[in-house]
Amino acid sequence: MEIGIIGAGHIGGSLTRRLTAAGHTVFIANSRGPDTLADIAEETGAKAVTAREAAQSGEIVIVTIPQNRIPDLPKDLFNGVDSSVVVVDTGNYYPRQRDGKIAGIEEGLAESQWVEKQLGKPVLKAFNNIN
Repeated sequence: MEIGIIGAGHIGGSLTRRLTAAGHTVFIANSRGPDTLADIAEETGAKAVTAREAAQSGEIVIVTIPQNRIPDLPKDLFNGVDSSVVVVDTGNYYPRQRDGKIAGIEEGLAESQWVEKQLGKPVLKAFNNIN
């Protein structure tokens, strides 16, 4: 299976290692660009790409970045992506430690509902318990 991963931190790196070891093709992206992912690409065989390429390349796309960085993703990130592509949100909202206050969540939206509104695509919540 082809899997796009946007975010190369603890969760993104762990998933890249496990998924490539299981034989999946992984396209991994971060905010600093593909050239900064050379180590994990060499270690795992994943393909270092841009966030747009990761979103366009997977049958599943895992978005694993801090909640407060979701609005920084391109608004058209998933334009043209087939409706069968599953988008997974791994985020957890930490208003005091990292994210600051996010109005929509503070006003009652579930975190994943807020992410859906930002991405313009339905999301599933998973893997948010990985350290």
